[in-house]
Amino acid sequence: MTSFDSYNAKTTSISYPWPAEVNGIERIALSAQGDLQRVLSAFFARPIVIALVYSHTMRQESLQSAFEPIHNPSPSIIASASPESPIVQTRQVHLQCAGKIVCTATSTVRITSPECAHLFLQEKYAIGQMFRRLEKVPAFELLSVGLGAVKDNEKQTSSSFAVDGDTASQLWRKYTLVIPHFECEILEVFPSREMFLGGDKWLTGADGDLQHVPDVLSAAKRDDTWSSNSALRFVLAGGSLLMIVFEIAMYTRGRSGFC
Repeated sequence: MTSFDSYNAKTTSISYPWPAEVNGIERIALSAQGDLQRVLSAFFARPIVIALVYSHTMRQESLQSAFEPIHNPSPSIIASASPESPIVQTRQVHLQCAGKIVCTATSTVRITSPECAHLFLQEKYAIGQMFRRLEKVPAFELLSVGLGAVKDNEKQTSSSFAVDGDTASQLWRKYTLVIPHFECEILEVFPSREMFLGGDKWLTGADGDLQHVPDVLSAAKRDDTWSSNSALRFVLAGGSLLMIVFEIAMYTRGRSGFC
């Protein structure tokens, strides 16, 4: 399938090589372009909070020099950010709703301007909020989408990414977001596809009670069927008894009702 995201004066069209199994709600989340928090907040009708798991920041004094770690970005380091002296941060965050992880995002961010460095490193704006704060629409490219465990070649590094629990029901994507002086490559993992089906029930844990609904409905249906069949058998039995009584009465009068 050819990927495209195009529009004209009256028409918008979007298409990516989705796995055949994904549904419409999942496609909406997978095509979010820097506004996944808004999408998930609208879906769950609750706030989505960013919780930092880790971040590692490095800088180059020049494109010819090696990267060196930064533990506390000073004003002079922030002011020096440029295409020739970029700052790069690898980070992982949890997107949480009602205290539950709804997405794990592992990112590599490249910063090449003092303004972006200040907002991101000092004011601690998250990636999605950066685009809204700067009033910029990022260029979006969806690199890959998958179901189940994340492929090793898609991980940011061999040791920086891990998701606990059953990975078979995961949904994930890898993509890039780019505006001038702020470039991001992001790997996002949704812990379970059930969240897109159960919504608030999955979020609050009430979905466990719903697993037995089909069995309950089947049992109710069986009960209704049994009741209906029992009623029918009762009617038929009653009718047969009446016919026997009728035949006896007619016989005592000297003739059969079925002559």
